[in-house]
Amino acid sequence: MSRFLPAAAALVLFVLSLYTAQKSYVAIIGLRKYEERSERAAKHSETAARELHKSRATQASSAAAIALTLASSLAIFSSVLLGWPSVSTSAYVLPPLNIVAMAAAFIHNQNFWKAKAKVPFVGGFNEAIEKSKEIRQLMVPIALGWGLVGLLGWIDG
Repeated sequence: MSRFLPAAAALVLFVLSLYTAQKSYVAIIGLRKYEERSERAAKHSETAARELHKSRATQASSAAAIALTLASSLAIFSSVLLGWPSVSTSAYVLPPLNIVAMAAAFIHNQNFWKAKAKVPFVGGFNEAIEKSKEIRQLMVPIALGWGLVGLLGWIDG
């Protein structure tokens, strides 16, 4: 029975990660609306080019960490559902990997966006800043959830 506990926690993480992925998608779409203007500015300003690159990198690191969580939680849940004996092995390996990925993406995202001020009359950009903040806030319970999955996997093992 206890082998289902890591799977149940992984399922909850999958749902939370899907919600976070949706927020990430909205933030990326919001920022892409300003991509053309940013690219034109980057041609004339090294600072603008650096900011554009950092903006893209933070969105990519968040998306990658979320994708890893989606895939990992699905793998753990599926292994129990299909009766594979490897659930305890994956419950040892995947949680630390996901915690590190989520923490790295959080720090990367935080370091870039914390200094960004909202810009008057640019609602879409401001919304993207707000969504990035929401994504960071969701990364914390996801990382903690991976700690729980690891603990349950250890108890199960």
